[in-house]
Amino acid sequence: MDHGLRQESSRRLSAVCPVATEWGDQVVDEYAEFRQLARKTVELLESDPSKEKRKVSADNTEVEGWTIDRGSSYSNEKVFSKAPGDFREAWGNNGEIILGVDGEIYSFSWHKEESGWPTVMTESSSLRKLEARDLVGSTGKPFSAYTDKLNRLRWS
Repeated sequence: MDHGLRQESSRRLSAVCPVATEWGDQVVDEYAEFRQLARKTVELLESDPSKEKRKVSADNTEVEGWTIDRGSSYSNEKVFSKAPGDFREAWGNNGEIILGVDGEIYSFSWHKEESGWPTVMTESSSLRKLEARDLVGSTGKPFSAYTDKLNRLRWS
């Protein structure tokens, strides 16, 4: 392949598929391979009745699937004085990663807070489908961190 033609081909490819890389004359789309692994993992998990699914919902969206990464939990309590209701307690989880039955990867976070007198509880949650740029990672091969998590999921 002519060098100038190869550069033009690479420019067109990167415009369409920003995570594709070129190895000689062969183009490897790491994201397509990752998506294929996610779909195959769903098939394997669906065929194993011992693998329990989890349902989460937020913003009128519901997802059913398997937890890949539990995220980070937090809890804190602050008492401002001895007066009734002069406190604030908050707890939740940031960034639980879920493989949906649709083969997509989602991030789910939730937060609860209690305060005041009478005690008032507020709750919030978010659920969003992760895109290639969220999953590509910053070290190792593209998508390697989540590829490892998917490969381990059927064994956990």
